[in-house]
Amino acid sequence: MPNFDELKDLAQRDPEAFEKLREELIDDSICSSSKRLQRRLRGLQFTIEARRRVARSPMKALLDLQGMMYDSVLSLQQVVRRKKEPSESTVRKNNGVLPFRTSNSSKD
Repeated sequence: MPNFDELKDLAQRDPEAFEKLREELIDDSICSSSKRLQRRLRGLQFTIEARRRVARSPMKALLDLQGMMYDSVLSLQQVVRRKKEPSESTVRKNNGVLPFRTSNSSKD
């Protein structure tokens, strides 16, 4: 796989060859993932390419894709938080009493 400087040089020297290589590397990466994830990855790549096409500039495309990643991280963070909080059924089962959280470290 080419390093950053080689890719940068290729993009400046021959943008069409760079795009072709970029697409090949992305496709290779998707194909090397598990069969279970390939469909999702292809859908994600389709969305990324669509955003890149409609962006008026490379900087706009970058900001749009950065926003997508940020939204994804926030969604994941919310899922993790929900998993840590006691569920409504647990609270009802305990007559509205929330369980104490225990920590591994003790304060003296």
